[in-house]
Amino acid sequence: MSIPLLLSSTMRFSAPILLAAIGALFCDCAGVTFIILEAQMLLSCFFSVIGGYYLHSWGLGVLCGIASCVALGWFFIWITQKMKAIELVVGFAINFLIDGLTVYLLRMVFHQTGSFISEGIPSIPKITIPLLSKIPALGSLFEKQTWIVYFAFICVFVAYIVIYRTPFGLKILACGQNEQAAKAVGINVNSVRIICMMITSVLCALAGSQLSIGFLSMFSEGMTVGKGFIALGALMFSERKPSLVLFITLLFGLSEAIGNQVQLSGAVASEIVLMVPYLVVLACVFIRKPMKQDIS
Repeated sequence: MSIPLLLSSTMRFSAPILLAAIGALFCDCAGVTFIILEAQMLLSCFFSVIGGYYLHSWGLGVLCGIASCVALGWFFIWITQKMKAIELVVGFAINFLIDGLTVYLLRMVFHQTGSFISEGIPSIPKITIPLLSKIPALGSLFEKQTWIVYFAFICVFVAYIVIYRTPFGLKILACGQNEQAAKAVGINVNSVRIICMMITSVLCALAGSQLSIGFLSMFSEGMTVGKGFIALGALMFSERKPSLVLFITLLFGLSEAIGNQVQLSGAVASEIVLMVPYLVVLACVFIRKPMKQDIS
């Protein structure tokens, strides 16, 4: 097993989960139950492929993915804030809806079932950072990664500064801690929460674009395979700390990278290998429960 390849794969596999988890962190701090990460990532996967294929540009493909997720985010806002629907119920419904919608659109738009692969789908260019790629042992982390992967890790530090070191971040935390107290001091709670949901929508869109036109330049049914829910698991374990979000998503990425290399070797049945990231999620849940009991 090649260590440089493993490190590079870990960074690449972690990036989509990390983007979704950081986005969910904003919503969680603002007191919003925003569980449509899976739906947004999957929708972005599809529309990034559509935009890239028909507009012949990976950049426009990414913009199409962002536009689709922003539209879905506004749909969620309209139902939950205007129609006063329960966020958790709406979130589950949207996740199932988008899963079926992308399958339907795949048949209607591309006349394909299962997946759509074409040389006409552009891929996001890979970037190698000249100086950092020369670092011994760690240089592979900065070789042939898309800009979305690098941006995902930058978002961790940006999220920490915005949430915990800015006046707007204090508003976010106030909305999540005590909505009535936030309103009493003049904070527009709905506006703050809408901004947080839009941030999450954009980050989930980038995660979806990375999966579809950053990895393989293709779309397949259900290609997010639960990464949005894994991001939610990372958020639950992190206790609203961006550094813990980073650590946990790297752990998931490492498990997926190891599973991928083991699967390629053929030493273990592929079905068992595919279970590894989800087993890590369950392990984190069991670890978190004793920790909470010790604290209490």
